[in-house]
Amino acid sequence: MFKKESRLRAREAFAMIILMIGVKISNTTPSLFAQTGANAMWLMPSISFAVILPSVLLLYYLLKKYEDKNLVELLEEVLGKHIGKVIAFLLFLIFFLLLAIEGRSYTEQLKLLYFPDSPTPFVFFILFAIAFYGAKRGLETMGSASWIFFFYIKASVLLLAVLIFRETIIERIFPLFGNGLKQLVVEGAKKASLFSDLFLLAMAYTAFDSSKKFRLGVLSGFAFVFLEMTFFFFLYCTTFDYNSIDKVAFPFHELTQYVDMGNFFTNIETFFMIFWLFAAFIKYMIYLYFISWIFGAVFNIKEFEPLILPFAFFGIIAGMVPENAVINELVFKSSFMNMITPFFVGFPLLLWLVAKVKGDLR
Repeated sequence: MFKKESRLRAREAFAMIILMIGVKISNTTPSLFAQTGANAMWLMPSISFAVILPSVLLLYYLLKKYEDKNLVELLEEVLGKHIGKVIAFLLFLIFFLLLAIEGRSYTEQLKLLYFPDSPTPFVFFILFAIAFYGAKRGLETMGSASWIFFFYIKASVLLLAVLIFRETIIERIFPLFGNGLKQLVVEGAKKASLFSDLFLLAMAYTAFDSSKKFRLGVLSGFAFVFLEMTFFFFLYCTTFDYNSIDKVAFPFHELTQYVDMGNFFTNIETFFMIFWLFAAFIKYMIYLYFISWIFGAVFNIKEFEPLILPFAFFGIIAGMVPENAVINELVFKSSFMNMITPFFVGFPLLLWLVAKVKGDLR
């Protein structure tokens, strides 16, 4: 049932989904897209958006119809207890692996840029230790923290966009379709799991004070983050030229090195790094909490918070499996994003079909 006394409203859902997905503009995701999209990669989020949008709308439509169910309860209600739990367990596995792969990605970025002499496992441990501490505070604290830091994080992103705009050359987006329209469409569609966090947040559907506010917050946040991501990918394409864009490992960090604020404030990349770190911490707090929640729901563990610590530990262990950052990005992350896209596109459709056949949608 909905928690009328809950402090979570539309603005918290709005901030959470934007920080969870929006932080991808500052990690290695743009670099991954540039490998296939080249100077046309700014069009790829639109293709991913178009592919995943029907499934997102279908899932939130079903949540509205069943009203007092979160994601796992919806799966069990529509597909039956056993099949529902199997699908929910697959969701748990997918998000756990995303936690590990993207956690390793952030760790490598932090290490290479700011702590080159520190061992990777140590940096990984610090990142997840802070995320664990935040996740233990609970969902309302994470929602409030997301809303409070939202303005500061986005203000820093806006400042960077304004400062870098003078360095852009619009003609760099040509040829418009990069290496070819067919490749652009195929790769954009395969990477539609770029927006998979929308499915994870559906677990909190009944934790907000009303379903209408939750849907409003999540879906408006989805629209916002799509526009933000497209705009930033466009900035990357117009700042770096055709020959170099697929060789830039950390485009967000590179942008911060291009800008200055007069002759006095130069080398201001550390200023932007602080906000980038806050966004990353909030994302992994939410991930750890929701992964533990899904696992607890699958195995009927009501007090799931004690699971956060072991999942943080196993997340580090799993994240250290790839031999190095290149294998983690170009093999694990890229392949995994392609692999899970059909799942996220398909399971809401399956739910809708079964609910329709059962007559639950009349």
